[in-house]
Amino acid sequence: MRSKLSYTLIMLLMFFCPLWAEEYKGIPCGTWIEISAIPHEDYHFVRWNDGNEEAVRLIEVTEDLTFIAYFASNCEEYANWPVVALYDWLLMINVRAINEQGYYFDPEDVTWYRVVDEPDDMHGMFPLDDQLVGENSYYLTLDKSLKGTGNYYAVVDVSDVRGLICDGLMRSEIVCYSGASQAARVALLPNSVVVGQQMKLTGLNPEEDTHIYVYSMTGQLVQTLQANKESTYMLDPVPMAGCYQVKVVSETINQTMRYIVNDD
Repeated sequence: MRSKLSYTLIMLLMFFCPLWAEEYKGIPCGTWIEISAIPHEDYHFVRWNDGNEEAVRLIEVTEDLTFIAYFASNCEEYANWPVVALYDWLLMINVRAINEQGYYFDPEDVTWYRVVDEPDDMHGMFPLDDQLVGENSYYLTLDKSLKGTGNYYAVVDVSDVRGLICDGLMRSEIVCYSGASQAARVALLPNSVVVGQQMKLTGLNPEEDTHIYVYSMTGQLVQTLQANKESTYMLDPVPMAGCYQVKVVSETINQTMRYIVNDD
């Protein structure tokens, strides 16, 4: 299943081939020239109006010519929709957070993949070699722990949306389970507290900014925090009894833990 393309940027090139005036400053007939279609940031080249899909091409000017380059937004890869990881064996697309962006979809619109080598290019033939591991569900579960099994993502088909910038196939963030040793490096202590009792997040990379996301067990994002080049971070619990997921993300870390807030 491929996403439909919304051509939102257009580049127009016109070439005139005069046959009668040697002093004419344009392009003489019979000349070969190179034309290029260079997209703006967050867009990609799709095709020329004659169907050619080469962004850089050589053409021979034999008559008056018009070339139109069509571009589409990189919505599919830049969506980076949130996924909540639970218990090292369950992944869940964060439906609530996506609904808040104006996108609504059913379980039948969700497909799960495991990355093979590099994530497939969603602007080409998709899927290419990434492995299909689940479909028709907000959730992905395996018959064993996800640790050490690879990296995973969801693709959501929102082809039927109207009035929003992006539609078609939207990819979630990639959840990394390929490095079990990395996951064991970060710790949250203690992981059972009462309201007002701070926890310490240790094992962060002091050379990187670390993003910290806290989710309720229903998948609702309740806190967004950041540790700026620190190896530890003092975390205040959500001021309500319950079980919470903590997702820690940096350039080298992608780990999810949980903690419990007990009644006083």
